[in-house]
Amino acid sequence: MMLPGLLILLLSSSPSPATGDRWFCSNANATYTPNSTYMSNMDSLAGSLIAGATKLHSATGTTGTGSDRVYGAVLCRGDSTGADCGRRLRDAFGGFFHHDDGAGAAGCAHRKDVALYNELYHLRFSDQDFLSTFSNSREWVDATTPNLVPAADDEQFEEVVGELLRALADAAARQPERYAADRGTWPSRKGHRTVYGLVQCTRDMPSERCRACLHGVMAERREQIGDGKTGGAIHGVRCSLRYETDTQFFTVTGQRKGHAILIIGTVYPLSIICTRLFFCLLSIRRKRKKGEQIYNSACFTVVTDCQVTASYFSYMQELMEACASRKTKLNGAANEHG
Repeated sequence: MMLPGLLILLLSSSPSPATGDRWFCSNANATYTPNSTYMSNMDSLAGSLIAGATKLHSATGTTGTGSDRVYGAVLCRGDSTGADCGRRLRDAFGGFFHHDDGAGAAGCAHRKDVALYNELYHLRFSDQDFLSTFSNSREWVDATTPNLVPAADDEQFEEVVGELLRALADAAARQPERYAADRGTWPSRKGHRTVYGLVQCTRDMPSERCRACLHGVMAERREQIGDGKTGGAIHGVRCSLRYETDTQFFTVTGQRKGHAILIIGTVYPLSIICTRLFFCLLSIRRKRKKGEQIYNSACFTVVTDCQVTASYFSYMQELMEACASRKTKLNGAANEHG
């Protein structure tokens, strides 16, 4: 079997935690001793979960009984390859959970409840059942950049980031891999700029649990990261998000190709949509045949855009219907003349 070999790799590789890693441990009184049943259970569970995450990017599970019962969750970012995911998780587990050197690692040495975060992976093992409650604690807030948008652009920028992340959360909740990443356009005063976003949940989370977890993280984003920050991330055991401006920090994978239209449509500048609505309404009042084809096209385009954004701009519904009605009448008139 492959599992014993994997455990040997886990225990034989013991680098210190990588620069940029963040770790949390709780309950100083809840510790285990080397070579104990708890430690053996944790090693066994780690091997099983890392093997699962190598295939599916995340895995959760539990093993043992009573005071030796261990709960675990591991995750790699959704754009990583299986081999790279497995290597990073093995190195992290071997280097941190069995490492007695270094200030940070020593502070958590032999604690039963420990979480380790990196931009590319997460691990948590605990004697407490955090799985059934879908707890996202503890979270690591990473202010990836000190840069701020101009004060005059702050609200518009935050609106674009919020819309992008909400669209991504909805997309991730619908996907089996519980992962989504894409970009949106921010029409700043100095020209159009690109905002990139990524969200992910552990794969075992039901769709609504994933969406709720991400919405909870998004609700605290501005307070935790700060208004107007051009980039930032919040990493949790169950779900995470990150966004950056003009920096594509993720790799495009084949699984994501179907998301682009949804997200770009959702963060499409509202001013453009309103302009199209204006011309659509204007076309309803005008009767000249010469303009029918132009106005018909405008109505069709705005209906398409509004269908994408209807969940966020419900007050456009009446205008959408008016455009659709006008489009139908124009098509009918064209058929009669044809």
